[in-house]
Amino acid sequence: MSSFLKFSRCFLLLGQMKKAVLDASAKSTSGLEQGDVFQLGHFDQCMGVGSFGQYCLADVRLEGYRLRAQVSRQMSTENSTIVHWGVCVPASCADSDVGRLLQMTTGSREVTIPERGCHRESGNGKTSTAEVVYASVITFFVLMVLASTCYHVRSMYRSGSEKQSTFRCVLMSFSVVENLRKLVQDSKDDHGLGCINGIKSVAMFFILGSHALLFMAGGATYNPGFHGEQAKLLRNAFLLNSPLLVDTFLLLSGFLFARLILIELDKRRGKVNFLVLYVLRYVRLTPAYVAIMALYATWLPRLGSGPLWDQRMLLEQSRCQSSWWLNVLYINNYVGTDRLCMFQSWYLATDTQLFVLAPLLLYPLWKYGRRAGMTLAALVAAVSVLIPFCVTYFGQLDPSFMIFTDEVVDVQSNYYFQNVYVKTHMRATGYIFGIFVGYLVHWMQQKNITIGSYKVAFFWTASTALGTLSMFGITTFYNATGTGNYTYNALYAAAHRLGWSASNGWLVLACVTGNAGPLKKFLSSRALVPISRLTYCAYLTNGLVELFFSASQRVPIYASVPTMTAGTLSHVCLTFLMALGLCLVFESPIHGIEKIFLRRISPTAGKGQQSAKEDKMAEASSSVSGTTQSSSDDLCA
Repeated sequence: MSSFLKFSRCFLLLGQMKKAVLDASAKSTSGLEQGDVFQLGHFDQCMGVGSFGQYCLADVRLEGYRLRAQVSRQMSTENSTIVHWGVCVPASCADSDVGRLLQMTTGSREVTIPERGCHRESGNGKTSTAEVVYASVITFFVLMVLASTCYHVRSMYRSGSEKQSTFRCVLMSFSVVENLRKLVQDSKDDHGLGCINGIKSVAMFFILGSHALLFMAGGATYNPGFHGEQAKLLRNAFLLNSPLLVDTFLLLSGFLFARLILIELDKRRGKVNFLVLYVLRYVRLTPAYVAIMALYATWLPRLGSGPLWDQRMLLEQSRCQSSWWLNVLYINNYVGTDRLCMFQSWYLATDTQLFVLAPLLLYPLWKYGRRAGMTLAALVAAVSVLIPFCVTYFGQLDPSFMIFTDEVVDVQSNYYFQNVYVKTHMRATGYIFGIFVGYLVHWMQQKNITIGSYKVAFFWTASTALGTLSMFGITTFYNATGTGNYTYNALYAAAHRLGWSASNGWLVLACVTGNAGPLKKFLSSRALVPISRLTYCAYLTNGLVELFFSASQRVPIYASVPTMTAGTLSHVCLTFLMALGLCLVFESPIHGIEKIFLRRISPTAGKGQQSAKEDKMAEASSSVSGTTQSSSDDLCA
């Protein structure tokens, strides 16, 4: 009886507020057969009612409608469709009341109010202790940056030189002027590694672009069938198959680590303290990582609003609050993948795990000579190819991470993403090839070995063919082949990473050894250096950009090539703008402080020589990050 009275009161209040509320609610459907299942109403008008109103987004199953646009693997055969229906009701209405009201107005027998489906204007709420602590830390760093920059500018106009005390050096590490100088200055290319900047920059552009398209495809779309049609086109394969570009970063990480560590092993006669490298890497990568992760766990839901905002942002917050410690330990790609904090964070865990294991392959390569070492490397590479084949075949899985609209609404809950995509044993091929290429380059430069012009032409032809087949082969699975033949799936799962790694491996080797012609000149361009150094911070901030735009949508977007292109470019630009801020406030100052203390505790061997040695070791310890490496002319070198 009490529930009936509550419903009656809700219904009466609705009548009294009819003009204000009704106009903000979705009244009828349109475009259902074409996949437009988001009937959102007018969120802001509903919230404008004040504390008397609330906006609810319900899942309503409507009979008699069948989706004719392909928004999933198979065309829908059901004669019903679930619609996300926005309705504005009095704040006193319970979820059950909203469900009954929608049953009455839509004629549906099945109405569900998802958790966090209703949003009411209740102010910002009480600030938690964690939010206060986070805000205090951020404020401290911002004030340090402002104070340091003012001090630096003032000292530039003062005559005479000041004593380079540790305190002054630490303070100067926060200077925007100094850190911008480090960011844009040309990097030293003692070992022909300048082209790595270009490869990282180009790969990151496409990865960020694919992230933007992924979230657009999984968001509220006016014509979601567009994504299914575009997936069948060969020209879009490099966006659909963007996970291969992530393998490019793994290959570069393995290559840089191998190249620089082999040099140190030669210099130190095999006495390299890998534990120190592990600590250096952790110190370099973790502060900026924690800064973004803490934002997810504290202030994220307060940064905006929208019909989908609470459902998505509160979910992301709860994931980070429960599993942040897994990220800090870099094991979140194996433990707690169903509550992964930051969808892109799996990469750091994978790269870190491979970094820790790499000496088990690198040291034998250096110790036991080329023949024995290369045999071991070949065996490890073969195992890394065999594992994806077996996992895919026996698990009856997709050939790769497939992008279907209904499967990428929440990326972290995607079965393939959780259980296959993020696992180190499924992604090791690229890193192992990177170590292999790093050893080859080291051996060739030691022996002054060059590659003949005919061999260069052959390798370019073969690598281009392998890379093209690996990248564009995914299109067949979106067309006639489908994903039902698990033998084909397994073959592609194993072969496409092998082919792509071989293709990228040759690109790196050719550039470093001077066999890439104009391509090396482009990839080594000074304009790409600052972009390359921002790739780590861009990787960290991109999730915020994509979440914000997808969760704050008021209306479904119309998908077309121009709108998707414009959206993608804007997301990439905004990501790098946020990356610049993160770099200047957190990443670069922390790295500067780290180097200062390393120089204070290291034996003095001449500042230039010591700085160069530290830069090499630091680069080896954090090759993934693309950090701002300062040269020996630092103010406090």
